[in-house]
Amino acid sequence: MDSSQYIQQILQEHLLTSTYKQLSYQETKNTMEHLKTFLKDLLSKHTNSLSKSELTYFQSSLKEHHRLPIFYGLPKVHKQPISLRPVVSTSGSLLAIFSTWIDFKMKELLPFVQSYVQNSISVINELKTITLPDNALIFTADAVSMYTNINTDIGIQGI
Repeated sequence: MDSSQYIQQILQEHLLTSTYKQLSYQETKNTMEHLKTFLKDLLSKHTNSLSKSELTYFQSSLKEHHRLPIFYGLPKVHKQPISLRPVVSTSGSLLAIFSTWIDFKMKELLPFVQSYVQNSISVINELKTITLPDNALIFTADAVSMYTNINTDIGIQGI
């Protein structure tokens, strides 16, 4: 895929849709400052709920310089015609500090989720151990635009 085709496709499929909004430099700066203040206030409010190592992690991470998240499209080469999967890389950003911590905390809960499967190999191994009736069918499904369609308030409440 050449760069002009990529740019046209990312604009058409994602950036020029109602899902995304372009921010000015000042809007971006204000949003990031507001986010940093909000997250620091959240930490301050819940300091007593965090372990010493968690507090050290947050304190040292918040001292670093953080880049803005980067948006790009990853070509789905297995689809015809090729479409672009939207990706927002938060690596090195302010949000990465908190998403890394949330990921760590959420993994502690996984054993309590009945539908949790570690990976596709574990699913295959589990399927090999069950006996299904001769007329049984097994199906898979693929979610489309899952994250952009999850209502944030409902998603947070679900977690």
